[in-house]
Amino acid sequence: MAKKKSSSSWRRRWISYLTNFGFLVLRWVKPVLVLRSFTLVTRFDHVQELLTRNDIFRVPYAAKMQKIAEGGNFFLGMDDTPTYQRDVSNMRQVVRRDDLQTKITPFVETVCNSILTPCRGKLDVVQELTRVVPTRLVGEYFGTPGWEQNEFIDAVATMFHYLFYPVDTAEEQAALAAAHKTRAYLDHTIAERKARRSPQDDILARCLSMQDAGVPGMTDVDIRNNLIGLIIGALPTSSRSTVNVLDYLLDRPALLAVAQRAARGDDDRRLVSYVQECLRLNPFTVGVRRICTQDYVIAQGTWRATRIPRGAMVLASTHSAGMDNRKIDQPRALRLNRPANNYLHFGYGLHTCFGQHINLAQIPAMVKSVLKLPGLRRAPGAAGKMRSVGPFPVNLGLEFDA
Repeated sequence: MAKKKSSSSWRRRWISYLTNFGFLVLRWVKPVLVLRSFTLVTRFDHVQELLTRNDIFRVPYAAKMQKIAEGGNFFLGMDDTPTYQRDVSNMRQVVRRDDLQTKITPFVETVCNSILTPCRGKLDVVQELTRVVPTRLVGEYFGTPGWEQNEFIDAVATMFHYLFYPVDTAEEQAALAAAHKTRAYLDHTIAERKARRSPQDDILARCLSMQDAGVPGMTDVDIRNNLIGLIIGALPTSSRSTVNVLDYLLDRPALLAVAQRAARGDDDRRLVSYVQECLRLNPFTVGVRRICTQDYVIAQGTWRATRIPRGAMVLASTHSAGMDNRKIDQPRALRLNRPANNYLHFGYGLHTCFGQHINLAQIPAMVKSVLKLPGLRRAPGAAGKMRSVGPFPVNLGLEFDA
């Protein structure tokens, strides 16, 4: 059985190696690869350049987001307009940085403990932990627990898949049905909270207080659309990122042991560094998409200067950028002292992940809770291999000494 696990581990490593090798060749030979209506950008500096030119490279999510929001939009799908600035500003007032220590981290740690304490040596970390904890946090902190936990998670994952990946007609219909149910749920929740005010302090309550004060952009529909966007961004990525970190560590026993010592010593700062490095090396996405709205020469003035044609779909590979040795010292090594500007897996520029600070509190807290389990190891056979459906993990069996 151990031999089989080792073979699977080596296969995953070879796939990762070949992917990274392909990006390495492109970074040296053709760092901006133009293929008719598609362009791939692979170097760190070029990815940053692209993601700062919001006037040229625009997000492609607006049309789909408008279908999800029934004609509305969420700032993730907006260009840099007054409406974008208004909505981001409003949500920054309700999603506060000081909540990380006073609300988010303590809640996540409590929920993780409540889930793991009754476990007796076995755990499906996806179904029992990484899907559950973010959903409960959304319920507690956003004020939107959903209608039924598993159905709510699945609906959000379906909408996320629709927004960020190519889908067929059946997948689109499933996403729009999920969006309809989510809108109805949020409309009901907002109306109920307005009718029965309570002293609870969550995102929805703060939004309603701003509405009471007459703040523009805080109608019921505005609040609903912003909550839909935040929920879609919060649930699937948190689960997948946590599983990616654990999966990476479990393949490397020596590294796992060192990370476990940090977890057992409650060295939270060090754990954040482990999470950042694991996500750089084993990211949850290969990059972000943009649409080029006019002919643009990237890396102008260098031998790498390349014209990206108007209308091209562009993939800014944050994964490749994170392995670029022109910016990242010894990129294949896991190092805990890298500067924060080495990391692009939460995006860059105008559309940097709005919830990245929540992610960097929640994900390490979930990882820590698992790393503290004594004798942590993969479950034998297929159960111990991460299984995914589409872009999302659905199972990863672990065992530990009860």
